[in-house]
Amino acid sequence: MCGNRNIRVILLVACVVLVRCQKRPNNVCPNFRDYFNMANNSNCWYDFAAEMTVPEIIRNTGYPIITYKVRTQDDFHLTVFRIPGVNPTKPPIFMLHGVQSTSGMFVGLGKRSIAFQLADAGYDVWLGNYRGTEYSEGHQSLNVTQKEFWDHSVDEIAKYDVPAMLQLVQYHSGAKGKTVYIGHSLASSVAMMFASERPAFAESLVSLFIFVGPAYKMTHMRSPYRMFFPLFYPALEITGALNVVQIVSRGHSRRLTRPTCMASPVIMMGCVAMVNMFIGPLTEIAPETLPVYFNQLPGGTSLKTLTFLRESTKGNFRKYDYGPGKNRFLYGSKTPPDYDISKITVPIFLIYARSDWATTKQDALELYKQLPQAIRAGIYGVEKLNFNHNDFFFGRNADELVNKPLMEIIDKFLAKRRAGNRTTPNPQEEQ
Repeated sequence: MCGNRNIRVILLVACVVLVRCQKRPNNVCPNFRDYFNMANNSNCWYDFAAEMTVPEIIRNTGYPIITYKVRTQDDFHLTVFRIPGVNPTKPPIFMLHGVQSTSGMFVGLGKRSIAFQLADAGYDVWLGNYRGTEYSEGHQSLNVTQKEFWDHSVDEIAKYDVPAMLQLVQYHSGAKGKTVYIGHSLASSVAMMFASERPAFAESLVSLFIFVGPAYKMTHMRSPYRMFFPLFYPALEITGALNVVQIVSRGHSRRLTRPTCMASPVIMMGCVAMVNMFIGPLTEIAPETLPVYFNQLPGGTSLKTLTFLRESTKGNFRKYDYGPGKNRFLYGSKTPPDYDISKITVPIFLIYARSDWATTKQDALELYKQLPQAIRAGIYGVEKLNFNHNDFFFGRNADELVNKPLMEIIDKFLAKRRAGNRTTPNPQEEQ
């Protein structure tokens, strides 16, 4: 009996070892030419970030992870991932993604990813996912197949999602100090909306806002896609009437776009070109990163949220426009009220890219000038020519051009705070 049991144990262990040692099929290559014969190409290799979820990527990179579910005041269930920090003297860092993305953008480059570098520096790292993305598709009474689930704009993300996630961070990590908020693109928009509507509350939760590719009034957007933005409103009405808004909103459309874009190197280059017509044609994203890129995008969002692009390119930073009749009922005026960023009291640092076609350098500089003098913590630009809106976190040299400067910004800000000095703008940085 004992002999048979030992044999079974040995066989079981052997099977486990065999499965683990089995070579995974190649899924990334260093150049487009190698993708033509990727399966048997010694230049190619397997990257788990090209097919795994955020929790799996974090675990496989060798970091601990805690997953939290937080319920908003309007009953949405959001998912927040945490890489616990080891230094009790360093405050929590909360990171939020932009439109049609998820927290996966912060962990897609392996050890070079900003989330892991912050964790290595001892910070308690929190990765948020606002409503409508694939990681935050829960609700107390609705499900994603109902159009009512998708009846939300940036206003609800700013009003409910941002404070709910920040309060979660404060509850678990508040003893380490107030949170440093890093927001990419739309995450900067909703942070400014939240902080302008509830300045005292925002100041109680956040010590510093760092906006990467800040999206405020995007009047200088260079993307030719902006000509289609006026169609968002009629598209919203049509999809709502046909009850298909949920189909075009969910991040599961990636199940179609990912295999399509990865079907051949030629199609892959075409997909990249189409995306880059929105964020900037000159990019640093390496060929081996593209499968990771398409594994994360699109992440899902409501069509109503996308109408923010239409408003911002018209020079508006205001609440959702329901039309004159409903505006009067909801807001007491024919037009929606503006979000007044002069009311923000939390220091803000801006990071822009010269060749970003979506959130341009000109718009970032304009935003910095419009911020109250007292909260201008600084501005930094990536002046490299081939560096677009998503290269901040997916670019080949994001480590040197973004991560290290960003971590220095945080360290210097916290050092000034500890020394009791008020953060003031650098005159040379205001340009």
